[in-house]
Amino acid sequence: MIHKFAFRRLTSRGIVSRAAMALALAGGALVATSAQAQDYSRGFRSAYAPVAEMTSGETPDWAGARDKFDSVLAAISNDDDRNAAGNLALMIGNNLNDPAWQRRGLELMLQSGKVEPERIGQFQFFVGNLAYNAKDFAAARTALTAALAAGYTENDPQGLIIETYLQEDDVAGAVAYIEQLQPEFAAAGRTIPVTWIERTLGAAYSNDMYDESIALSKALVQADPSSGGWLKSLQVVGAIRQLDPQVELDLLRLMRETKALSNRAEYVRYIEALDPRIMSNEVLPVLNEAAAAGLIDTGDNYYVEVKSIADSRASSDRSNPDATFSEGQSGDALDAMGSANVLWSIGDFARAETLYQAAADKGGDVNEAMTRKGMAQVKQGKYAEAIETLGQVTGPRKPVAEMWALYAQQQAG
Repeated sequence: MIHKFAFRRLTSRGIVSRAAMALALAGGALVATSAQAQDYSRGFRSAYAPVAEMTSGETPDWAGARDKFDSVLAAISNDDDRNAAGNLALMIGNNLNDPAWQRRGLELMLQSGKVEPERIGQFQFFVGNLAYNAKDFAAARTALTAALAAGYTENDPQGLIIETYLQEDDVAGAVAYIEQLQPEFAAAGRTIPVTWIERTLGAAYSNDMYDESIALSKALVQADPSSGGWLKSLQVVGAIRQLDPQVELDLLRLMRETKALSNRAEYVRYIEALDPRIMSNEVLPVLNEAAAAGLIDTGDNYYVEVKSIADSRASSDRSNPDATFSEGQSGDALDAMGSANVLWSIGDFARAETLYQAAADKGGDVNEAMTRKGMAQVKQGKYAEAIETLGQVTGPRKPVAEMWALYAQQQAG
């Protein structure tokens, strides 16, 4: 049922080298990233000067400065020294196009505490990006988190944090991080980018992580309530574990409701679960939809046979809904459920709702009854009631009920 998704990796390779070049501080003199007065130690000045001299003039020797840098590092006595050493390391890294030295310089400058507050987030992002490209994913996550804490939001730090988890095969970590982001984004009136969710959902599904896949399927339709979002989400819910045909039927009904049915196999399973001998009035429109979409040919033996059976039953099922309702009320749980299903098939959702509740009250399958009662409430536009009803469902039907509840929330606005 599930399609193979082509997920785009959420890297930012290439951003840092260009941005760090823009941060390079000109010349070889002692410079800093803040407007505060500088207080370099005497020993540091003595060690720094000859190395800085190597970086000046018409033919600067950046490789030579790199080779002599340890003497500068050893002479650090205070934070101003550390900041200037970091600046020199950053210039070496920029001029030699060496990411390790760019990162080293940025980290020294941050450690000095001398970076202007408004640039701390940017510096931390660069460190995180460089660490990511070096496959130092834990360090990347730490720096990117610090960038966000400093108010830096450009270039999607959260997306790159998600990718650090996935690169470590820590899918559960990525899922937990997305769940952490959801209330933050909601409070800001935003939705989590679909690409972040899809990338993580693909990893969770590939690793047969049931709970994580279900959680991400729900997150996906919250971020992308289009038929395409529903298609991907519901296909995952249907494929991550084998569903009982009657449970899958209610999933397929939601796919139809959200215009997410996409192939012949889905329509055939839908029709077979309905059974044209029992739910003929739902089978016929589903069959006609499949034919109109070009997924089942009207000359196909399957189409001809199903339509013939359904046609022979449909008018009889529609002829006396009052009697069907009365039978459901007076009979046992099975009678109530059967009559409710027939009433659903002819679009009598109000009386179907009543009989689904009766089926539960008479000792029937409560989870099946509450799922379908909630679905009937959705079809009547009783969204708040539907959400409450569907929230009572447990067991194998729970994921399907939760997806119907999400749909009700979206319809309620």
